[in-house]
Amino acid sequence: MNVLHVHSGNMFGGVERMLQTLGPGIAGTSPITSSYALCFEGRTADALRAEDGTVHHLGTVRARRPDEIRRARRALRDVLDAHRPDVVAVHSSWSQAIFGATIRAGALPLVRWMHAPEPGPLWMETWASRSAPQLVLCNSRHTLDGVRTRLAHVPLAVCYPPARAAAPIAGAREDVRRELGTRPDAVVIVIAARMESWKGHQLLVESAAGLPPGGWEIWIAGAPQRSAEVRYFERLSDTARAIGLSSSIRFLGERADVARVLQAADIYSQPNTGPEPFGLSFVEALAAGLPVVTTSIGAAPEIVDDRCGVLVAPHDVDALSAGLRQLLDDTVRRQQMGAAARERARELCDLPRSMDVLARELRRVVPASLAVA
Repeated sequence: MNVLHVHSGNMFGGVERMLQTLGPGIAGTSPITSSYALCFEGRTADALRAEDGTVHHLGTVRARRPDEIRRARRALRDVLDAHRPDVVAVHSSWSQAIFGATIRAGALPLVRWMHAPEPGPLWMETWASRSAPQLVLCNSRHTLDGVRTRLAHVPLAVCYPPARAAAPIAGAREDVRRELGTRPDAVVIVIAARMESWKGHQLLVESAAGLPPGGWEIWIAGAPQRSAEVRYFERLSDTARAIGLSSSIRFLGERADVARVLQAADIYSQPNTGPEPFGLSFVEALAAGLPVVTTSIGAAPEIVDDRCGVLVAPHDVDALSAGLRQLLDDTVRRQQMGAAARERARELCDLPRSMDVLARELRRVVPASLAVA
């Protein structure tokens, strides 16, 4: 089954990492072959090409520029006519609004992959609704529950994002720690997430004041991509200095080697202050054998249980500190949770099984004569 994914491509986060996972270089032989139509060149397009993905460039599009919209729609129409995918998936209200009518006019099944219960501004969702999809895939039960009422007329299904468990990288723990000047015996707490305030970086930094002195570090992997994120990043740095822990809270910047960083750490903590629609970063951390400490909101309880992590109340700095201390102080428990974490990641997002599930759901809207591997 050939699937064309239509997306903006101007940012890089969890959705884009999932699209990268669907590329032939990672998915390999599977029931689905993915290609991509993007409006922007940049990191996303480069990552998809690196995994042997075919990327069609539609041209820069801004919603306020009708001329750009018309040009990009013509470009997509040419792609659809030339390649005739079996199904076309859009991954945001923006891409559905801009391109939904073009896809439907091409007599091709339109699938919306919903990555959050409230994925876009109301006006954008209203615009998108003019071209109704034939199927909506939700990245979690949390997301499905959030859209069930307004999309009651469309078939809905939960499809956890496929994820690849990174193979163990020889020497990663020693090499990364040596590069960063971190002691071999330090317990490292890591977060690797978009630099957005609801991801909980601020709460994590504040919780450090409640940890026992010495013997640990916090690594914050990621860099701001927008002006609001720059201001947020500066606030994090100011907080670390204000509590006197600048030497223990390390800002690693943007990392292309997140898998190495995870394998060099001991605990993953992303204490969201807003509900996580799914949490691919949680799955990646679990797959690396890290127990996860996060807040009990959004889809986190679907992913993290007491075998592989600790759930704490949102916005509660003291509870977060206590949850982290449980693991800082207990090496055996960390190791037991780490083993359970790998198994939990396989249960949720094992790549071959996830591709089979995705193919099964997509076959609901693809003509029977085409719905073959």
